[in-house]
Amino acid sequence: MSKGTAGLVLSLSLICGCSQQGAATDDLIHALTDAHSAIASSILGINLYHQHRSTRAATETLMEDMARQIADAERSLETVRVAGEKTQLERDAALVAIHDGTAALLTSRDQFEQGGPVGNMADLESAGRQVDDLLDQHRGSQ
Repeated sequence: MSKGTAGLVLSLSLICGCSQQGAATDDLIHALTDAHSAIASSILGINLYHQHRSTRAATETLMEDMARQIADAERSLETVRVAGEKTQLERDAALVAIHDGTAALLTSRDQFEQGGPVGNMADLESAGRQVDDLLDQHRGSQ
């Protein structure tokens, strides 16, 4: 193999690696953004209901829609391919944060639908901060 061919192969390998890393980062940002929206909308919906500024039916519908949105965000991470240890750590951190958000949101939805108070608002807010922190990190690194 000539030096020119070897250089071309190396360059293409680096470009593909960077491209794969970039695609993974974009996918992580998209999933984290969807999770952020679902958590923030749920918190807002619950607060508006408690302030008598929204109906129970509207809030239940919102909670159902946001539960589906965050579950879709979590599932979307299944397709993120890792090109190295850094990408794997980033994907795994996003998966943990979104999973915590999913668990908190589903618990909030269930508590709300059962007619009782939503007793895990702190968990929902904590999951939201966790997702937001990762989202800020990824946006800052672009």
